[in-house]
Amino acid sequence: MKEVMDLKLTEKEIDEFGERFCRRYTLKKRVNAIICFFIAFCGTSAVLYSRFIFHKNLFDRLRYMTFWGTIFTSVVSFIFGIVCIKEAAGQTEVTYRPVYFLRLSSATTESVIFAVVMIGMMHFVPDKPDLTSYPGITMHLVVPFTTVMSFLLNDPPFGKPRSMEPLKGTIFIAIYAVVMTVIFETGMLPSEKAPYSFFDFENTSALYKIVSLVCIFTIGYTVSWLLIRLNMKLSWIWFYDIRRMKKKG
Repeated sequence: MKEVMDLKLTEKEIDEFGERFCRRYTLKKRVNAIICFFIAFCGTSAVLYSRFIFHKNLFDRLRYMTFWGTIFTSVVSFIFGIVCIKEAAGQTEVTYRPVYFLRLSSATTESVIFAVVMIGMMHFVPDKPDLTSYPGITMHLVVPFTTVMSFLLNDPPFGKPRSMEPLKGTIFIAIYAVVMTVIFETGMLPSEKAPYSFFDFENTSALYKIVSLVCIFTIGYTVSWLLIRLNMKLSWIWFYDIRRMKKKG
């Protein structure tokens, strides 16, 4: 708001700007609340569809990062949707860093899921993602896209990220990778139950496993860093009037 005052506007112009800002802020939060509830609905319905329509064993499905990621994102989105409603009603932004990095982790996880799906489409990769059923399309495409756009256009940025900060966006991926590695390395589940080929410790080479995991974490870190930077640029798109006024000033 200080930048607006520096433009030497009249009192009437400042009042008009304040009203436009409040209306735009309220609209932004309401739209994001709808998007968040939409994500939560899509994620939850996809999981339930898989369980009750496809009659899949839910415990068996939880081997896959896509399932865990969808559940994680659905819960975060539902909670954040409620937060957005309260923000719109109170005209107050929730700017806690843990909340920001929780959303970042969700967006990064969904981006990696999408990236793994795209890699899985290549002919030399043994993992072939489901892109034909409702759960497959929803978990692999719809939820990732809407989650990333929600984060980029809504969440208030915390400035230029420090070198290690993007790692916070990979927390969920790291936990999943550690848990699955322990489960299959110790034989708690047989190799044929491995959700992805790089967790098949009996039938794949060590080099393939290492390269796969390094690639996933590299993608995760890069995506997390990119999401933070894009969020810094795109979160103000709702308030483009400020930039217009700067140019006029």
